[in-house]
Amino acid sequence: MQNPPRLELRCFGTATARVDGRDAPPQVLWHKHFALLAYLALSPDRTRTREHLVGLLWPEKRDGQARHSLNEALSRLRTDLGASRFTSTGDALTLADGGLEVDALRLDALAECDPKAVVALATGDFLEGFDVAGARAFEEWAAERRAHYRARVTAALLAVGGEALATLRYADAVSAARRALALQPYSEAAVTLLMRAAALSGDVTVSLAAFHEFAARIAADMHERPSHALADLAARIRTIRQPSPRPGTKQPRAPLVGRAALHRSVFRLIADGARQGPRTLLIVGDPGTGKTRLLTECMDRLALDGATVAVTRPLDTDQDVSWSMLRALLRAGLLNTPGSAAVDPGALGVLARLVPEVMESVPGPEPGGVARVAAALASLLRALAEEHGVGVGVCDAQYSDGFSLDALGAAIAQLPAGATAVVAALTTSPTWGQVPPELLRLRAEIGRSLPGLEVRLEPLSQAETRTLVFERSSWCANDEERERLARRVLFETSGNPFLVTTLLRALADASPFRAEVLAWPPPGGTDGTPLPISVPQLARRAITARVAKLDQPARRVLQAATIGAAAIDVALLVALTDLPQAAVEDALATLERARLVTFEGSRYTIAAPLIAQVVLAEWLLPGERHMLRQHAINALTPRSDVPSRLLRVQLMALDEPGASAFDEAIALARAALAAGTRHTVRQALAAAAQAMPSGDASRRHLLALLEAELPPAEARG
Repeated sequence: MQNPPRLELRCFGTATARVDGRDAPPQVLWHKHFALLAYLALSPDRTRTREHLVGLLWPEKRDGQARHSLNEALSRLRTDLGASRFTSTGDALTLADGGLEVDALRLDALAECDPKAVVALATGDFLEGFDVAGARAFEEWAAERRAHYRARVTAALLAVGGEALATLRYADAVSAARRALALQPYSEAAVTLLMRAAALSGDVTVSLAAFHEFAARIAADMHERPSHALADLAARIRTIRQPSPRPGTKQPRAPLVGRAALHRSVFRLIADGARQGPRTLLIVGDPGTGKTRLLTECMDRLALDGATVAVTRPLDTDQDVSWSMLRALLRAGLLNTPGSAAVDPGALGVLARLVPEVMESVPGPEPGGVARVAAALASLLRALAEEHGVGVGVCDAQYSDGFSLDALGAAIAQLPAGATAVVAALTTSPTWGQVPPELLRLRAEIGRSLPGLEVRLEPLSQAETRTLVFERSSWCANDEERERLARRVLFETSGNPFLVTTLLRALADASPFRAEVLAWPPPGGTDGTPLPISVPQLARRAITARVAKLDQPARRVLQAATIGAAAIDVALLVALTDLPQAAVEDALATLERARLVTFEGSRYTIAAPLIAQVVLAEWLLPGERHMLRQHAINALTPRSDVPSRLLRVQLMALDEPGASAFDEAIALARAALAAGTRHTVRQALAAAAQAMPSGDASRRHLLALLEAELPPAEARG
C-alpha cells in the first residue's frame, strides 16, 4: 500500500494542518474533520472504536445516521490524506502514524527533557477558540487536554524562568513567570518566580504588586489566602534596602550578560549552603569585572530565602585596625537578630566586647586571641543558622585586617558539615603578592576544611560583548550599526564589564558622539583607530552631569568629602561646610540616591575614586581646594587617633609640603612601626616623601632608613 502524504496537525493556538508541507485542503480543516484527526492522534495507539467516535462527535444523530456521517467524513479525509491514512480492524479505527507529526505529541515527548522547546511549541492554548457544535463529550475532552497542556507548559515556563533566574536574566524570568500565571492564575510557584525575579532585578514595587494581585485573585475566586511561605517572601522583600530613586525616575538593576555557567555554579553553591552549609565562596577578578555585583546577587538571594545577611566593604585604611572587619559584620546585623538570643552567654560576651555600642549590657572577657574569637563567632553563626540561615559578605577582602580573616575562616571550619546553613562570600583582586597572608591561608582552605569554591571573573568575550551592545544600543538604526559598535566597544574596553557598560551608558546619554563612534573606522583607518572620545572622558562627563543636578548643600558636602579619605568623616564635614550635622546627613542621603556615595555598614564612602577626581578637578577651583584643605588640617589638629593623624599629614604634604609636614609624617610612621600597623607605615612614608624639602640629604637618609624597615612585600606595595 502506498504511504500516505505527510500530515502535520497543529493543535496549539489556531487549529490548522499541513499536508506535504502545504496548507491543508479546506475540508480537512472542517471542525468535525479536524476534531476527528486530533482526537485519534492523541488517543492510545491512535485507535478508537467507531461506536465511541460517533458518540463523541455526532451524539445528536441516531446510530445509523451517525455512522453514515463518520463514514462520509472518513471518505472525504481519505481523498485528501490518502487511503492508507486510516485503517480498520473490526469496529476499531486507527490513524496511521507514518508521516504523522502532531505538535501536542511532540510537546508531551519533550516535556521531561527540553523545557525551552516546550515553550517554543506552545504558541497558544490547546485548540484555542476551537469548538464542535453539539459535541459536548468532545468539548469536555478538549477542556481536559487543555488543562493537561497548560500544566505542562506552565512547568516548562517555570523551568525556563528558573534557568533565567540562575543566570541573572531577570527580564526573561519575569516574562516566563507572567506567561505561567496567564496559564495557571493560581500557581504559587509562578508568582514566587515573578516576585523573586522582580525583587532581584531591583524592582521591589513590581514584586509586591504581583503578590497583592495574586492574593486578591485567590481571595475573590477561591476565598483563600496565600501560603505562609509566600507571605513570608513578601515580608522579606519589603525589608530589602534600596536607594530611593529621584521622583519620576526608575533605576532597575541592569542585567548581567555572559558567564552563564559560572553564575549557575555560584548560585548552586549558594543554594547548597542555604540548605546544607557551610559554604565559602571566593570571587576573584580585576577591577570592573563585576565582583561586587556578583556578591550582591548572592547575598540578595540568601536574604530572599530568609537568611540573616551581613555585608561589609573594608577600606585600605582598615588593614591596620584589629578586628575592624569582624566589628563591621557584627554591626551589620549578626548581633541584633532574634537567633542571637540562643548564643552561649560566654561567646556572646566575647563578641560584645568587640562592639560594646551594640551590646552594652552584655558582660564578657577581653576578646583575646583569634582562637577565642573564632569559637565565639562559630557559636553565633550556629545559633543564627538554626533559626534562618546566615550570609556573610566581604567586598575587597584584601583590605581586611588579619585577625578578622583568620577568625572568620576558623569559625566556619568549626561549623558542623551538612547541618548549618551558613554561606560566606568574599571578593578580592588577583594580585596575590599584595594581599594579607591571612587571606592566602583562607583561600588555601577553600575546598579542604572550608567546603566551597573559588571563581575567577574574566573579561567578557567577543560574543558576550556583542550581546550586551545589542541589548543596550536601541539608539542604533540597524543591526549593521550595532555590529560595528560591538567591535569598537570590545576594542576600546578589552571586555571589561564596567567599562563596557560605562561606555554604552554614556553613548546613550551623549548623542553628539554617536555619529563619530558609528563611523569607526574612518575611511583609510584601521581597527586601532581611536575613538573621538575615551571611556574615562565619557565617565567624567556622566559624573559631571550627575553633580550638576545636586542642590547646593549636597554639592558642598560632596566637595568637602573629596578632600578627605575614602571613608567619609561626618564630623569633619560639619566643620568644613558649617552645616548642622542633620543637614550633612540629609545631604549624604541625597548623594547616596545619586550613586555618588555608598553606605557600607556604619559609614559612608565615596562610591569610586574617579568621582573624587572629577569633583576635585572640575567642581573646585584651586583656591577652593586650598581653603578646604587648610580648614581640614586645622580641624584635625586636636585629634590623636591614627586615621585623623594620617589624613592630616597627607593634606599637609599636598598643600604645605616642607620640613614641618615631613617631620609629622615621620613621627606617625615611627609610631605605626612600633604598633605593627604596616599599611599606616606605608601611607605615612609616602606622605613624607611627598613633603620632603628638596635637597635635604639628612631627611632623605632618614626616609630611606625607615623604608628599609618595611618587609619586602610591603616595599613592593
